[in-house]
Amino acid sequence: MRERNYASHPQLDRSVQTLRDAGVRVPLGEPDGFVPNPSGEGSPETYPWHLTLAAARGLA
Repeated sequence: MRERNYASHPQLDRSVQTLRDAGVRVPLGEPDGFVPNPSGEGSPETYPWHLTLAAARGLA
């Protein structure tokens, strides 16, 4: 059985927008540049950690 694609669940978009409205930078989708692959079709080693680390550095 294939893993469910949580990135396509409508609640995810609402949650991300709520966080962004509160001033949180969420490195997911546009405008932050990371768009997840469909479930089971990506490779974890290609995750753009530089985006996450840059966001964290911006908080320091």
